Amino acid sequence: MKARKTILVSLFLALMILAGCGSFGSKKGEPPVSAEFVATGTEGLVMQFVPDQPPAKVYTGAPLSFLFEVRNRGTYQVPSAAFYLTGYDPNIVQVSPPTHIMAQPLDGKTPFNPEGGYMTIPFEAQNVLLQNNMPSYKPTFMLTACYQYQTIATPLVCVDANPLDTTTDKACRVQKVYATGSQGAPVAVQSIEAEARPNGMYFRIHIGNSAGEGSGSSTATAGGTVFNMNSMASCPANLQYRDLNFLTYQASISQQPLDCEPATHEIRLVNNQATIFCKYLNIPNMAAYQTPLEVKLFYGYKSSISKMVEIENLAFGR
Repeated sequence: MKARKTILVSLFLALMILAGCGSFGSKKGEPPVSAEFVATGTEGLVMQFVPDQPPAKVYTGAPLSFLFEVRNRGTYQVPSAAFYLTGYDPNIVQVSPPTHIMAQPLDGKTPFNPEGGYMTIPFEAQNVLLQNNMPSYKPTFMLTACYQYQTIATPLVCVDANPLDTTTDKACRVQKVYATGSQGAPVAVQSIEAEARPNGMYFRIHIGNSAGEGSGSSTATAGGTVFNMNSMASCPANLQYRDLNFLTYQASISQQPLDCEPATHEIRLVNNQATIFCKYLNIPNMAAYQTPLEVKLFYGYKSSISKMVEIENLAFGR
């Protein structure tokens, strides 16, 4: 009987432990926090039209309302974003506000908020003016977001100050290629090639616009364009070639900046891809060890969604 009680108590304790797995640091009444949260994903701001805002077909004389849902699907807190509604003739559709809406900071994904920050963006046209001989007007309304974003990648790499020593047991071995996955941002460090030499470590850091080029659909952002974050005032309509696919970077190991090329720490994506070449010299003469290679990318990002709306003229032919 005593043994049976001991077994029941052990089973009860095991169930209590299992019930607590998957969360940490949570108190009674607080939402559980996943212990497995990892910065993944290839999106920044994701937008969509609220259903029937506007509907696919409207009539003259009635207000035309737009409402967009915006969520930050990445991990970087967007300090501000500008949303532009374009694609229509302002002599026909008079939208308010007439130019754009500036949004306040929008949090990224966190262990407490894995869905990311959320907001809505409204536009409205009080009256649509069509000439009597014009039966309808079918503009494609496009919402474009312009904002700054950052990517932070911290893949673990092996640092070996004595690569020619192949006889000694080592805690790690330098890999030719390190896969990095995504980092919760539209631009990502996609992979790292490493080479250990007697005078230091050499890295090829491959980056890319993971979301890629493309125009948006009516429901969600599909693709986007990287541009110089200092050219935010020129987005979306006045960006020049010199602004596009332009970003800046930092690379370091143990808070020591790496000697990288391009030395300006500015780089341009070609076909959404680019490579940074870095050297880690003056390595301490110690056994091989693993450490994060931290890469930070700074850029502006532009993405759009669109929807065609038919505006039927009730006064046609009168």
